[in-house]
Amino acid sequence: MLKGGVGRQAGIAGGHGRRRRSRLVSLSLLLTTGLLAAGLGACSSSPEPGPGPTGVRWVSGANGNYPADVNAWGTFTGREVGVAIVFTNRTDWYNLVSADWPTAAFTRDKFPGELSIAQPPFPKDGNEAACASGAYDGYWRTFGTTLTKFGRADAHVRLGWEFNGGYNYWHVRNAETWKTCFRRTVTAIRSTAPTVKIDWNMNAHTDKLPESGQDVWDAYPGDQYVDVVDSYDFFPASVNEASWDRQCHQRSGLCTVIQFAHDHGKKFAVPEWGLVRSDGGGKDNPFYINKMHETFVANAANLAYEAYYNNSEQGNVLSSLYKPDLSPKSSKRYQELFGTR
Repeated sequence: MLKGGVGRQAGIAGGHGRRRRSRLVSLSLLLTTGLLAAGLGACSSSPEPGPGPTGVRWVSGANGNYPADVNAWGTFTGREVGVAIVFTNRTDWYNLVSADWPTAAFTRDKFPGELSIAQPPFPKDGNEAACASGAYDGYWRTFGTTLTKFGRADAHVRLGWEFNGGYNYWHVRNAETWKTCFRRTVTAIRSTAPTVKIDWNMNAHTDKLPESGQDVWDAYPGDQYVDVVDSYDFFPASVNEASWDRQCHQRSGLCTVIQFAHDHGKKFAVPEWGLVRSDGGGKDNPFYINKMHETFVANAANLAYEAYYNNSEQGNVLSSLYKPDLSPKSSKRYQELFGTR
């Protein structure tokens, strides 16, 4: 379901790529809570979806820089982009917490939609033990100040996203230490940006933490520190009801996350989802577009936001539906369901 087995790497100008990993992702899903019973049903076996209702009645967007990428997506869909997905440059503390990118590019006067920022808990030379000790608290208070300075104190922050993927340098080494790190970071950010929304974001279909082998849910830091629960659904692709349902009910699958979110009284979101044309993906797969729209429609009242990951970089997932259109059947289906045409 989402991306082709890769993590994201922010570029100096704010763009980003994704680091290759051993298995490919066919789509990425970020979820939280508050799903209705009808929404849970969308994860169960059902006849192959037909045309169904069309349109978007929720916050919807895509990844990209402002204005070129974000405005291009608006042209493709024929509607305003409701949320932009961005990634910080994680080379050092300055770029993580103090630099103008991405908040200066996405001030409300430039982009009135919502902002979702993927943020590791420390730069490449950091570690979870130091984080848990409080050594980084000052940096994160600065980050909250940066968000507030540019009018984005209410941004979604996907803190330590895909923490169960060994390909990310911030992956969980020790679950208790990592949770303490997460809690301290959230507390520090909230001290200077009290309306920030914290997303807790696993990689779906990776049921175990990479080093300890513990259950992925052992890394949950507690409801007090999480506003949105996220999941990334990945390789193998969901190409029919059987594969969709099988993946959905894994420990780290979409249905499991939806149920958890529902039980814990939170909103859900899907900040990155898309096709994968690279090896191991579902290629041009309008079935997947149908299933995602079906899920969003069923749970629109509780959906915080969703965003398509539009990418054409070599070595990445090759999910692009627009500029360039790499999957024409799926692109047409997306416009039918998510656009105004």
